[in-house]
Amino acid sequence: MRYLLFMGLGTTACLQSYYVWAYYPWLSLVILILTAVTLVMMTLIPAKERLFLTLGVGFLCLAPGFYALTPTISGESAAVPTTGPSLLSRGGAATGLGTGTVNTQLIKYLKQHNGKSTTYLFATTDSNTAAPYIIKTGQAVMTIGGHNGTDNAISLKKFKQLVKDGKVKYFYISSHTNNNAIVKWVKKYGTKVSASAYGGTSSQTKGVGAMGSTNATLYRLSASK
Repeated sequence: MRYLLFMGLGTTACLQSYYVWAYYPWLSLVILILTAVTLVMMTLIPAKERLFLTLGVGFLCLAPGFYALTPTISGESAAVPTTGPSLLSRGGAATGLGTGTVNTQLIKYLKQHNGKSTTYLFATTDSNTAAPYIIKTGQAVMTIGGHNGTDNAISLKKFKQLVKDGKVKYFYISSHTNNNAIVKWVKKYGTKVSASAYGGTSSQTKGVGAMGSTNATLYRLSASK
């Protein structure tokens, strides 16, 4: 067991040094030296083995901990999160959820036409489309396809029940959509809303998750279908 413990600490130190070397060569040497010292002290002073083991494990957690903090330090907001010192040099990314522009005319249109019983401002296929509107309005937006619009987060039966109950009255089909059962149902039974009614052709609608792009459509849903 002691041999396995020594091998585990040594292997972890070597792997950390390998990954850290590209950014901080001096830190790689510090990791190797301190880990070696820890292993030697554990061998020479068995009575203090637990203490040196705790110190060694704690030290080996510092580099991963720093890596984990780099997105916060750099202010990164990426749809697919990354981590590492490279974020500090490029200042993070600003293409994540909630960074897209919103169509204020669309928000006004939906607020005027949604009833008091409506739970969701609208339903859509993916989180990238929904996030800017949730942040802007503070209201709920349903994403039937999860993060990228490729998951089946809700069944057609349950979705139709929400429409029947008046909780969802509008559906936005974006460029991220898939052709699942709900989207097919919306296209078949939903009523297209003219883009001019909500400023769909306005230049302000361009961007990530923006309403009114050339391949996006807003549908009004019918509870009777």
